[in-house]
Amino acid sequence: MESATTTSLMALGLLAGLMIGTGHIGGGLAVAVAAGAGLWMLRADSVRHDLR
Repeated sequence: MESATTTSLMALGLLAGLMIGTGHIGGGLAVAVAAGAGLWMLRADSVRHDLR
């Protein structure tokens, strides 16, 4: 079973790929960067909670 994080990242990657493929390059890159930043913040927050 995949985690919700993995599933949402796959969905955002698919959306970004579809946007880039249909000619919306800026939007696709924005979605990809937002997904990466969200994952970064989520992992940083989980590390902080693990240390407590």
